[in-house]
Amino acid sequence: MGIAKVLIVSALLFVGASHTAHADLLIYDDALQNGFEDWSWGGGINFANPAPVHGGSQSISLAGNNFNAVSMVDPGAGLSVSAWPTLHLWIHGGSGSGQQFTLFLQNTVTSAQASQPLNTYITGGGPSAGTWKEVSVPLASAFPSITQFDRIDIQSESAGTQPTVYFDDIALRSSALPDPIFANGFEGSGPPGSNFLVQENGVSVAGMTSDRFTWRDSLLRPRVAVLAHNNGAAGPGGARGGALREFRYQMPNDSTRTIGVTNYGNGGYAGFGYVVSHSAWLDGGVCNGDDSPLGGFIGGNFQRVFTGRHHAIFRFTQNYPRNCRESGAPQTVNLPVTIDWVFATGRDDPLWAVSYDMSTLPAGYLYDDSRAPYGELEFDGDGSQDVSGVAWGDLWKFSSTSAPVSLNSAWSWNQPNTIPYVKEWISATDATMGIVQTQPLLQQDAGGGRNPWYHDLTARWNTTSANGAAGDGYLMPWQDSWPYQAISWSFDSGTPNAATNNTRLTWGTQYGFLGQTSYESNTNTAPGDNGPMRSGYPRQSYSTWIVLGAHSTDPVGLEVSEAEALQTVTLTASVGSVATSGPAGVNRPDTRNYAPAGYDPVYAALTFSAAANSLDANIAVGAGTLRHPLMIVRGFASGNYPSLKLNGTTLVMDQDWFPSLRAGSNELWITLNRNLTGASNHIVITP
Repeated sequence: MGIAKVLIVSALLFVGASHTAHADLLIYDDALQNGFEDWSWGGGINFANPAPVHGGSQSISLAGNNFNAVSMVDPGAGLSVSAWPTLHLWIHGGSGSGQQFTLFLQNTVTSAQASQPLNTYITGGGPSAGTWKEVSVPLASAFPSITQFDRIDIQSESAGTQPTVYFDDIALRSSALPDPIFANGFEGSGPPGSNFLVQENGVSVAGMTSDRFTWRDSLLRPRVAVLAHNNGAAGPGGARGGALREFRYQMPNDSTRTIGVTNYGNGGYAGFGYVVSHSAWLDGGVCNGDDSPLGGFIGGNFQRVFTGRHHAIFRFTQNYPRNCRESGAPQTVNLPVTIDWVFATGRDDPLWAVSYDMSTLPAGYLYDDSRAPYGELEFDGDGSQDVSGVAWGDLWKFSSTSAPVSLNSAWSWNQPNTIPYVKEWISATDATMGIVQTQPLLQQDAGGGRNPWYHDLTARWNTTSANGAAGDGYLMPWQDSWPYQAISWSFDSGTPNAATNNTRLTWGTQYGFLGQTSYESNTNTAPGDNGPMRSGYPRQSYSTWIVLGAHSTDPVGLEVSEAEALQTVTLTASVGSVATSGPAGVNRPDTRNYAPAGYDPVYAALTFSAAANSLDANIAVGAGTLRHPLMIVRGFASGNYPSLKLNGTTLVMDQDWFPSLRAGSNELWITLNRNLTGASNHIVITP
């Protein structure tokens, strides 16, 4: 089921042949649904049109000729207008605009029939070329003579030909009013009364064509993320897309926070989640331009990889220019980069995954770091407040301890840590933003605190500011060597007591992370150890959660705890099997072994393989809590949703567990609407 299509489905889709359940009723979603049949006439109609689509993989095309029509009938169903007061659909004008159509509502049993011009209910008076438009028809007022119906016709209102139009996401809605939960700024951006994930394709937000995602988080509250396309003309400030440019969530007091882009700084207007890399060759090498261009100002391409009932993968690709080399003539080479954003019902935080492909370059050509995901958002919805604090984790946890944060803030860096993360917060507005890696530091190198050319900050691990200044005459660590750049360069070293309201947030890695076959990692395993050597060639990949929320609820800490708990799982299966390996990163041909077995760090998912579309498995959690874990069941070839039991109890689909069929990959994606602890979490999936 396509993500855009689930806009018109309610949380409890228990619609049988009688259609008595009061839930939104799908008519068309890649195919006719819920007993509706194709009674179209006149030819020129295709119910499996591959493009354009509003979501999923197919739409309905209608090439208008001599009053031909799309006709969708559920014979004798006796659908009540009072139960289904709204017909909802999307229409695309193809290459034309203004095509004329008549909408008929009929009862084939009683022969009652009424009609209205469909264009009356289309914004602007008709379809538009190259654009999807939303259509909502209030049936009671449009067809006052019809109380029950079983047939809907959309007829071309022309004796001649009209340019082909396309219909998608057709449904009957059980309520004409939006769910109250979408008040406070969510009106029009999400599904009415639904637990489903919604993807709106090609919407204009803040001056850029984007896809907008609306889903329900772990508290079943709506969240919204807007990703700007990166294949078109430049937007505000010269931004080229490929990043997060708007985010919404509900605060603990039920108010809605809307986060937008900044309009200042070198990353202004670009948003968050693009690529930035620095080259060690900048000093002593040869450069053909900027050693660290901002990926948010470089075009590329996007792809809707997976549009599911409750899960979505949205992909950006670009050729990221690398301008520096060790010696020789100055030149620019393009580094292929893939970024996946993953959204899931029941999960608070989008997952961001990246792969760098250096396989076409000679080993050692690059001596680069990665600071992606990179960017700036007004993460408190305001943008004027000074940043209160900054914290990060490599093998030790660092946190500023006086506010607002400045280069002279007190700090501690003396608590052991396993999961890499970085965060900032603003106390006055109760806001935080952070990045959390899906793997421990000892598995996936992160952080750049060991800098052989400048200052090795690992010497200050397990200390505090009480041990003395860690920078150039100021208390905070050296401005040029923070493990995660974050806001380090937002401060003026000449006025170390000054605060900043610049909310730049970045990741960080060692030089050589990209391109070197052997580089010094950011990992000490014993006193005096200079860190084990790692390889950054021919490919590098890692995944992180992008965390936005109220600082008072410590969402970054919760995600770190989740990553820690995932490392303690033991997965077993008596029917089906535990997956032990998979792709080494997004858009990569090679594989990696999973540690622990069954945990895929690319998408942070517990991963199994089905046997005859069935699975009998156990998830043992050695320590901590798995909060609404994501599961991927491979080899699931059925086109129907199965049943699922947890510890012997059958769970209600779309309420207790949130599934999506990824048909092209024969995968079943599941978010469990449960927290798992302890040794016994018995999962049984049956067709």
